[in-house]
Amino acid sequence: MAAAGFVSCTVVSRGTSPTGGEFGGGNAPYYYHAEGIKAHTVKGDAQAAVACFEQAIRADSTYAPGYYEIAEILLEEHPERAVRYSETANALDTSNLAYQNQLGRALVMAEKYDEAMGIYTRLMRDDPHNPLNYRLLAALYDYKGQPFTAIAILDTAEMRLGRIEELGMYKREILIRVRLYDKALEETKKLAHDYPYDESNYRVLGDIYSAMGEDSLALANYGEAIRLDSSNTTTLSSLADFYRRSNDAAGYLSTLKRIFENDGVPLEGKRKIFADVTSDLDFYRRNYFAINSLISTLIARYPDDYGVVDLYAMHLIRGGEPEQGLRLYKSFVGIAPDTPEAYTQIIGLETYLERPDSVAKYADMALARFPDRLDIRLAKGYARLSMKDTAGAIRTFREAYRTAPDDSTRSVVAGIVGDVYHEIGDVRRAYARYGKALRLDPDNSGVLNNYAYYLSEEGKDLEKALAMVRRANELSPGNATFLDTEGWILYLLGRYDEAKPVMQQAVSFDMTDSPVLLFHYAEILYALGDTFMAEVYWKRALEKGYDEETVRRRLETTKE
Repeated sequence: MAAAGFVSCTVVSRGTSPTGGEFGGGNAPYYYHAEGIKAHTVKGDAQAAVACFEQAIRADSTYAPGYYEIAEILLEEHPERAVRYSETANALDTSNLAYQNQLGRALVMAEKYDEAMGIYTRLMRDDPHNPLNYRLLAALYDYKGQPFTAIAILDTAEMRLGRIEELGMYKREILIRVRLYDKALEETKKLAHDYPYDESNYRVLGDIYSAMGEDSLALANYGEAIRLDSSNTTTLSSLADFYRRSNDAAGYLSTLKRIFENDGVPLEGKRKIFADVTSDLDFYRRNYFAINSLISTLIARYPDDYGVVDLYAMHLIRGGEPEQGLRLYKSFVGIAPDTPEAYTQIIGLETYLERPDSVAKYADMALARFPDRLDIRLAKGYARLSMKDTAGAIRTFREAYRTAPDDSTRSVVAGIVGDVYHEIGDVRRAYARYGKALRLDPDNSGVLNNYAYYLSEEGKDLEKALAMVRRANELSPGNATFLDTEGWILYLLGRYDEAKPVMQQAVSFDMTDSPVLLFHYAEILYALGDTFMAEVYWKRALEKGYDEETVRRRLETTKE
């Protein structure tokens, strides 16, 4: 549907224009063509334009420009349809080079590469002075995995047209890719001779010499490229890569510093470079002070960017200076208090430094701005526990329960409250909370395990406890803590043969060398009559911190 005020190009009486003028039947296609051009270029209405060009074709089915114009409009979004119109235009006017060129483009965009190669081969013959034809045909052969044919086409272009920078650069790219470094070197030297002030030629010479192992020549050409344009980030990146491959950390990091000082490089790119540099911890340790210079450059240029502040703070923490990193985060929330990530970092560091009062303080500051942040509210609750403020912790966890977004999250929080009640000896309330958590989410594996374990400690409802922990292990296979609970309950039920393989799995999956787990395994082994291995595991449990008096008594039983 054409927009209001547009010529709709609907059928009009023969010989009469939509505005009442006389134009004659033979002129109808030209009229509609002109209206289509106006609709497309002046009004920007492609749909109305196509309607006009279609009307021109209906007026004269041999009117090739109508097919051409429609194909041009369809080319970007509907290349398959464009091909059909362009093929018709070419069939109607076989000598029109513009039509041939359009058909070649349409075939490429429709991924009909073999047919496109035929078109561009013909264009090389019919329009031999157009360098684009050689470039596109070479690209098609290159894409089809025939780089040497592509090189031959580009050589033909050079013989016919002389040296053209774009074609020479593409030829060089292919030569480097197929590792014909001598020929690539020759090509690049020619380009450098013809275009002596184009720094890219010297940069590529540096890349080629680097690939050939000619390090001194590589450096000389990188130096010339930088002399011509000292701020060119592509050249600096090539030089940095050269130093990195050469294991020259000092050269590598000093070049990166120049990149960091360059305002032409986007900040996101600089952040990514720094993340890459610091991903190798051994390299990081060996070059800490040079890397410190890099991040100092960033923080000096972008002091208000949280991403940079975060990188710098983490750098300080990795360097063994958590207090300085913490001060940086605190300073940032002073100037940008609406940055929740900064608060979470402060809370995490203060938790690590075992300062629960500060955790609670910054959690309150954060919650005043971000009341829906459940993670921060939970951190505050744990801080209250560390401060021996059990009532405050429970109150905070209840607030977290009320603000939780869904039943699954509420189940987790209810389980945490159950753990707190159990910790203070209020078993009735603890079990009530566990029950509530499981009603909200029957597959809360953490609550299933904890509830089962605490029942086992009391020696009650062991079959119920076993069913719960087995479900927990189905939901979280390979969890050493959950396996330990299942194995121990089986032991308490006297099912020692079943308990042993479960506890073996727990021992194999445990990455913490839990003394409780080791002691449990020793008890199962002893119950099965394997006194020797029981003693081994009791002693291992003792080494890892299990109660000395309890282990001593168990070892004495083996001597009775």
